Amino acid sequence: MSAIDWVIVLGLNLLVFGYGLVRSRETKTNLDWFLGGRSLPFWIVAISLFATSVDSGDIVGVNGMTYLEGMSVLTTWWLGVVTGYVIAAFFVLPPMYRAGLFTNAEYLEYRFGPAARVVSALVQFQYRTNILAGIAISLQLTLTLVMGLDEISAWIAVAAFAGMATLYSARGGLKTIAWVDALLTVAMITGILVLWSVLWNVAGGWSGAVEKLALKGGSELPRYLLHIGISRPGSPDPLVVTAAWLILGAAYPIVNHSETMKLFGARSLWDVKMSVLLASGMTMILMYFNGTLGILGRAIWPETLQRPDQIYPLLVNEFLGPGLKGIVVAGVIAAAITTYEGIGSALAALCTRDIYARLFVRDREDSHYFRVSRWVTPFVVAASFAYIPFILRFENIAGFFIRVTSVFVIPLMTVYLMGVFTRAHRKSGSIGLAVGSGYGILALVGAGLDLFPVWFTDKFAAYVWSIVATSGAMILTSFFLGRDPASSLPRGQVGGWLDRSRQGVPDLVNSPFELHGRTVPLWARPNLWAGLVMAASLLLVFYVFW
Repeated sequence: MSAIDWVIVLGLNLLVFGYGLVRSRETKTNLDWFLGGRSLPFWIVAISLFATSVDSGDIVGVNGMTYLEGMSVLTTWWLGVVTGYVIAAFFVLPPMYRAGLFTNAEYLEYRFGPAARVVSALVQFQYRTNILAGIAISLQLTLTLVMGLDEISAWIAVAAFAGMATLYSARGGLKTIAWVDALLTVAMITGILVLWSVLWNVAGGWSGAVEKLALKGGSELPRYLLHIGISRPGSPDPLVVTAAWLILGAAYPIVNHSETMKLFGARSLWDVKMSVLLASGMTMILMYFNGTLGILGRAIWPETLQRPDQIYPLLVNEFLGPGLKGIVVAGVIAAAITTYEGIGSALAALCTRDIYARLFVRDREDSHYFRVSRWVTPFVVAASFAYIPFILRFENIAGFFIRVTSVFVIPLMTVYLMGVFTRAHRKSGSIGLAVGSGYGILALVGAGLDLFPVWFTDKFAAYVWSIVATSGAMILTSFFLGRDPASSLPRGQVGGWLDRSRQGVPDLVNSPFELHGRTVPLWARPNLWAGLVMAASLLLVFYVFW
């Protein structure tokens, strides 16, 4: 990279670091750290949701996937994440928000008992540290292939960026993270659009990309890369693959506390709902520009890559000149920082409230748990690096994530949904988690040893079977033990600091309009916008690109 590129990359990140440290001084209480004072407007929550959902792993790893699989991968965001956002904000989160809960795992204790709460925290720890490891690999590839660093220097730089994000997020919590994300999102979006515009011109638009792809792999290659409903040879039926991407994407906002933590910080229930709808629109638009880079790269890159994850940094290095290269690299780093800070603080919240304060130290002063949350944040980020050797054994970053997510994450999502939408028995939650995770482990081990039929272990079919196994076990348990007469209501008290901290949560506000004695106008009603967003999602997947 040129000197101007280094100035852009280092200058932007020093600016972000300084801004984060300044904002972190505003965090004074546990309510600020965990819930942002429950004062965040919908637009800042939306930007923060988007910033965490589109990380550098998505920029690098997803383009490795679209390089191989094509447009079908984008179903995860266009249909899955959007559907999950709507389900979470309109159905799953409102009972938790009304009750003044601090974490989504906390809800499971009231609904299914303390074991389900602890398991949820542990599953999320495994799930999200896996993501952080993928981000580290994405950054390392970018730093070596684009910035020209040697392998050791690149890993040191990755650790430095992770540490930078951890420092101000540990000090400031959600109140700092949400506002810093606004600055980082601008850098991330700019980088994506700059590279896409350049590659679009190099490829000659879609028509030029189609011609180049056909020269490489015949007429079938552009057909399955550019259409969701046309599978590549040897792949499962497109509807099975689409269902898997839908489930995978929907699990993200339903299970993932790095998203629900931000929603809990919204100033009203109206802001909760409107924030996910704005975040959905941003995600659908930007993931089109981001995800199609892998397809354009396959069209214009002269050779077939053994590790597809390299396509993004190779394209940046080959086709961008001085200045533009720095902007794009700064965007990749910004995307990584948003996720390091978001996941680090969310997992610290789960570790502090749902494990440490629930099981070990139950009744200390607020300042004690404040310090614990801050110290746990860097531990979470450091622990994520242990996943890196396992991910590197797979063909690409996303491959490892797809394979392991169905083991624990999908059963956990199913338990949340069953808890909200059914009157499943209180004991069924732990049983469902055990059965669903048991299937996931069998499928994971069996896929490597050829112990079971392909339909039982296929990475896409596993998502459907995981839901069937978990919900089936919960239904059978409820059949024999009876239904829960109060499935949507919190049960009892857990005592100590956990109950005491909830007393400081502000009273419920349904919408900011009611503070001024007004009803929500028609144009601002969440149900209307939810219908429009879901319609756009279905059109993209099943009509425009099917």
